[in-house]
Amino acid sequence: MNGSLKFRIGGFDVEIDQSALNLFETHRQTRFYHCEAGGQLFGRAVGSRWKVARATGPGIGDRRFRFGFRPDRGREQREINEYHALGFDYLGDWHTHPEDVPRPSMRDLDSIGDIVRKSTLELPGLLLCIIGRSPFPAGLWVSFHKPKESTPSSREAGAT
Repeated sequence: MNGSLKFRIGGFDVEIDQSALNLFETHRQTRFYHCEAGGQLFGRAVGSRWKVARATGPGIGDRRFRFGFRPDRGREQREINEYHALGFDYLGDWHTHPEDVPRPSMRDLDSIGDIVRKSTLELPGLLLCIIGRSPFPAGLWVSFHKPKESTPSSREAGAT
């Protein structure tokens, strides 16, 4: 796959650059012994146009399991500070799932909801990307999470 993927999610135009997609591809759980991986999304959010230009992770301090991922939150905050100094917005998180077409678990939804509620950023919400085993776009879940929103806006497959 070459180029970016574009989605319309909850009133926002979201574009994910090829460099982020390449990192996702590198960590897809295509073998039974592959552990979940994850990281953060950085880019620019201008009005209703969001562009994911960079994805980070996984890191050495992360805890990775076949069916779970716990990031090193200290490292993640340092990344947010470093990318902010370069003019990037923190746009959300990503991680892998060992399933062809990924769906968020309750733990995933609780985690991103907690991050949104605790965030001090001036954004209306955050993205969650989950990478499955199928090729993109079918193997990519993308959702937008707002504070105090029980059901996120999502577009799990199909680029615009």
